[in-house]
Amino acid sequence: MKRYFIGLAAALLMPLYAAAQDAGSRIALTPYVCYDIESIPGTASSALERKLTSMATANGFAGMSDRFLLTAIPEVMSVSMTPTAPAQFVVEVEVEVYVVNNPEEVIVGQTVYSLKGVGASEQKAVISAINQINVRSVDTRRFLENARSKIIEYYDGRLPSIIAKAQSLASMTRYDEALAVLSAVPDCLDGYPQIAEMMVDIYTSRIDRDADSLIRAASAKLASGNASAAMAELAKVDPYSTKASKADEMIARIKADAEAEKQAELQKEIESYEYEREQARQKHDDEVELTKLKLEVAREVAASAGEAAGNTAAEAGKSAVKWLFGNLVK
Repeated sequence: MKRYFIGLAAALLMPLYAAAQDAGSRIALTPYVCYDIESIPGTASSALERKLTSMATANGFAGMSDRFLLTAIPEVMSVSMTPTAPAQFVVEVEVEVYVVNNPEEVIVGQTVYSLKGVGASEQKAVISAINQINVRSVDTRRFLENARSKIIEYYDGRLPSIIAKAQSLASMTRYDEALAVLSAVPDCLDGYPQIAEMMVDIYTSRIDRDADSLIRAASAKLASGNASAAMAELAKVDPYSTKASKADEMIARIKADAEAEKQAELQKEIESYEYEREQARQKHDDEVELTKLKLEVAREVAASAGEAAGNTAAEAGKSAVKWLFGNLVK
């Protein structure tokens, strides 16, 4: 059976592999800029952050990660004035851009942009210089492709430990965190079908847990004679949960036990419930399609978990930049 599911996951993912290569193989790379650099005004730091975000997006990186960060250290090399009237500021800026494996304090890749900007103020000139960064240039693409290769090697060598961590989190019912750990794994890895299978299983456990809670709440409301409130709880049960059939059975009992006047009161809730279930069954009778759907939703859950961990990524960014300053900037 396990071999079947691995084969199933591989089958549904095969059409996505080619696109994954162009989409960054689902590698999470968080852009981060430190706003505490005294020589660079805050508005210029905002411009740099936008550039890093564009750089990541344009080159197929997505998601939030507190492990792999795309960060930069700008430095104003010179400031001069034009002889024109009114005079303009001319600045030369070097922006060192790094991909960093923050927890292990390892530079995965680096490049330098030598830029020149002109503006009515030094601040505007610095922003003008930063805006000269070409996020789609050959050099930028080469820099990020090299970083991508090293990140893939990193995950490939650590797949067993990643799986173990996800299993541990799932065993503690920390399903969203487990999915976030697994979703960071690039789907071009040879071992990705196993990751896909785990994501589907963990997502199913997640919605089964929620379904159990809803069914218990419905049972309590039914015991107190509030069939309408019980129906409202049962309607929240995910139709793709393995516990959906239990909810269906409860609905059938409510319908059978309800008096004629109660049937009329409940009819709207019953029709809504049955419609959603029927739509789900018609759309995803095929097992491969259902597995693909669960994988897609699992990724959405993982993405939400990554966004919720934004503060963690920010703290990781501060740590990374502090480390870079301490080791690379005099």
